Amino acid sequence: MYFKFDCPSCGKSLKVREDQAGRKARCPYCQTLAPIPAPPVTDDASTAPAADLLHIDPQTIPMARTKRRGEADQPAQHAATTGASGAGGDASAGTNVNLLLTGLIGAGFATAFYLLLYPFRKTYIGVLFYERGWVQYALALLMGWSAAILIFKYRKLRRQRASMLFDLLPTEVSPRIDVASVAQFTHHIRALPAPPHSSFLINRVLRGLEHFRVRRNHGEVAGLLATQSEIDATAADSSYSFVKVCIWAIPILGFIGTVQGISEAVGGFSGSLEAAKDISVLKASLNEITTGLAVAFDTTLVALVMSLLVMFPMSSLQKSEEDLLNWVDEYCNENLLKRLHDDVPASVETDAEGRPKPRPAWEADDEIRVAVQHAMAGEQGQMLQLVQSLASRVAELQNRQVGELDKAIVGITDRAERTQDEIARSLMDSSARVQKYFESLERSIASLNVALHYLGERQVVIQSPRRSWWPFGKRESGNGGRHDG
Repeated sequence: MYFKFDCPSCGKSLKVREDQAGRKARCPYCQTLAPIPAPPVTDDASTAPAADLLHIDPQTIPMARTKRRGEADQPAQHAATTGASGAGGDASAGTNVNLLLTGLIGAGFATAFYLLLYPFRKTYIGVLFYERGWVQYALALLMGWSAAILIFKYRKLRRQRASMLFDLLPTEVSPRIDVASVAQFTHHIRALPAPPHSSFLINRVLRGLEHFRVRRNHGEVAGLLATQSEIDATAADSSYSFVKVCIWAIPILGFIGTVQGISEAVGGFSGSLEAAKDISVLKASLNEITTGLAVAFDTTLVALVMSLLVMFPMSSLQKSEEDLLNWVDEYCNENLLKRLHDDVPASVETDAEGRPKPRPAWEADDEIRVAVQHAMAGEQGQMLQLVQSLASRVAELQNRQVGELDKAIVGITDRAERTQDEIARSLMDSSARVQKYFESLERSIASLNVALHYLGERQVVIQSPRRSWWPFGKRESGNGGRHDG
């Protein structure tokens, strides 16, 4: 819930949540740090009956016409620069910063750091940044650039939180927001001492009011606010992209310095092996080795420390910005959507002040209205017949396709069963043939065992016949063999 209180310095009406009571907030009008009192116990204007608030004269409502010190006619300038039909400005510029400007400031931070460290260049810290190569200068530049971005974003986030104290939709204008009162709310918001594009809240509420003035639909306004919420969240997340790149690049530069230092140390070690006989050259080579190792370890150390120094503030700032966007969503739900009334039909035209225009005489004629209704009823009947015929045709085609699909499935099932039967018969025939083969093999082995048993220990001598070269000698053909029984 929200309640109102007056700034003790400038007297302007501010609106805050009840959980902010007891804290201090900076007034968006006079920039004074004002304590937030406890919420009032009695009913104020925000809880008063709507019937009593409707009798308030809108001309007596105190608009935010008082400017900050030294400002000119700011509402007129806002109306000229932002236009009368839109919220004006780009919502993504809420906490986004200029990278070129922050880069120059970051370079100034790095230069100032080295100038302040120059008198201490012989100390450990000075040697760490002055005598460890170019990587340390690049790390200081990225560190300064990231710090400049976070500082600028912190300042913009403070202004965003200060704009949350504006009473953008005062109940003194109207207890409810309808087409007739949208123009007065818009005028009140544009008269505030803050441009719409610099505040997520002002930009979103103004876009919702302008959309409601055109569309006169509560649901469409809710959809627009949800879309704008996603756009603001995406813009807030993308504003940290470069800082995340720096957090990723700083350790990478440290590792590059590590590789460079190790390569220098290895080069010095190879040189020391070549000049191992000369003591003076060996000492110089060992000095190069230790220097290279110092560069390797010190660059990594500085890079990791700088990465942590950037990571923690960025995470804290990003969480604060996400909480701010959630606060903006809650404000729109509590103070804008709950008070929107789209009781004027969207088909009714309104004049410049938001009041519905009277209908022409021919639109109020009952005979014309009845004729139009009959004509529309006839067209609807013909359309209904066409739809029914189309539905029956679609059902017929669907039944035909289902029947064809069933036939195809049955045919596939029959072929699969026949194939399965053929495979089973083939397997059975092959099994029978293998069984017969094993039976014949078993009989052959049995016959061989009988023959071997019959032979026992008998010897069988097989003598081949002697042959001679004919006609030089007599060809003998002796017995084929002798068997000693």
